Amino acid sequence: MSKILVLISFFVLLLLINISGQGANDSIPQKKSFVDKTTGLADKMIDIVTWEKPKYTFSLYPIGGYSPRTGFEFGVMPVININTQMEEGLKYRRSTTIAPYFMVSTTGMYSFDIDLVAYTKKQWFFRTKTQFLYLPDTYYGIGNEDKDEPYSEYLLHQFSMNGDILKGWRDKLFFGVRLDFNYSHNSDITGALLTPETPGYAGGWANGMGPVVAFDTRDNVSYPSKGWIVTASSLWFFSNSLGDYGFSNYNVDVRKFFSIKDDKMVLAAQAYLNITDGNTPFYKLSSLGGKHFLRGIPSPLKYIDNSVWYIQTEYRQYIWWRIGAVAFVGTGRAFNFFNNELFNDLHVAGGAGLRFKVLPNDGLNLRLDFGMTNRGDNSIYFTLREAF
Repeated sequence: MSKILVLISFFVLLLLINISGQGANDSIPQKKSFVDKTTGLADKMIDIVTWEKPKYTFSLYPIGGYSPRTGFEFGVMPVININTQMEEGLKYRRSTTIAPYFMVSTTGMYSFDIDLVAYTKKQWFFRTKTQFLYLPDTYYGIGNEDKDEPYSEYLLHQFSMNGDILKGWRDKLFFGVRLDFNYSHNSDITGALLTPETPGYAGGWANGMGPVVAFDTRDNVSYPSKGWIVTASSLWFFSNSLGDYGFSNYNVDVRKFFSIKDDKMVLAAQAYLNITDGNTPFYKLSSLGGKHFLRGIPSPLKYIDNSVWYIQTEYRQYIWWRIGAVAFVGTGRAFNFFNNELFNDLHVAGGAGLRFKVLPNDGLNLRLDFGMTNRGDNSIYFTLREAF
């Protein structure tokens, strides 16, 4: 609760600074207000870590965060934003962003990630994430129910590369292939919950590919204020010489964005369904939680099963300068198969966050979110891009 009060207090402080700055401008127009001086100083500091060129912008930011899974996280994130020149006559203009970052944590975690969203002038769309991860992790078992100790602890060594390669057609429709390559090695396993009979016990290769289609009418890829993006995909994982596990994955992701007032107030909504079937390793089962899915559940492996569904909505408000704030709420469930209990024992997550615009003329944000759930889970996230 104290974390929530600190976050709310920060919001109030920002609003008061904004109001006081406006008042100063009204009463003494010939002098710079306190808010003008503050933003001016901050802009100069940002200019030190930002290099703008005609075709691209390079920025370098410190990042951090906290969750019970990783402890306190610290790292650095370079951000490269490229102004893609689209074909003449296309309605949508979509920029390219490359964000490699390195993180360490107080629990001994370290990771190196490369986040890429790229568009070409011929309407090719690449959306990929590559990660090298070492993490002292926890296995909570499978199911939607509350988790009670004792758990199993293990050391995770993981390489993953996943994403979409799509070709646009008539500005809004994209067709292509989804790729998902993973290698995991689990060691130093303790506790009786994770056993050799559990698929994925020792790790191994889980490699898959399949078709994906997307319908995208968002006005801005990084920070949409209106439009839709609907994505549907199928993945088939190989159990022969190309992988150690044979299973399939089916996914539908629907997002809608509403502009409320001059794009400074935005309402975002998402509905999501993910289904796995076959000999699925536990770390590739459908999951709730993490930085994107029902924020407030700290570990994406705490509630896992063959399938999950969730819905969430977020209110986004521009405050001042490069600062924005959000409030979000969502609900969902992990389940084994469709039955009449699909809407029982739901997880409800909600919270609030701050946004910092990386570039003044682009919607790409650094985000700080605090979330909590009706099951007593909570977490803080500090990362790049909106949750959805």
